[in-house]
Amino acid sequence: MESTAVQLLEELIDEVRLGWHVLIQVGERLHASEPITLGMRSVLEVLLEHGPRTVPDIARRRVVTRQHVQVLVNGLLDLRLVTLAENPAHKRSSLVSLSPSGERTIRRMLKRERDSWARGELAVSPQELRRAVATLRSVREHIAARTP
Repeated sequence: MESTAVQLLEELIDEVRLGWHVLIQVGERLHASEPITLGMRSVLEVLLEHGPRTVPDIARRRVVTRQHVQVLVNGLLDLRLVTLAENPAHKRSSLVSLSPSGERTIRRMLKRERDSWARGELAVSPQELRRAVATLRSVREHIAARTP
């Protein structure tokens, strides 16, 4: 019997969830020597890619709650991996920036990840990866647009 579009979407979502869990496990092993969580790593990556941001902006970029990001930022502040500065655009929402130590930390983690991926042989071609990225992006955008 042929699968329906809904069944195939459910299979894709299940694969994404399983893949996410595997990535978390790999990330935890790769970065066991780092004093931060993978959630903190995600905040550092946003700041590296996009520069200083407010907590609400980081939350929007990572599709999580502002409160969750605030907890992560507080932990990063305690570790001196980020700093806060006045935000000229908004008095009550400070700008979160990478500290020099935070920038070194995220660059080290990203290099470790790239080195790990480079050591493994992928059973898929770059074209298949491009197609997968485009498909996942399209499905994510479609679901986000239809979700109230």
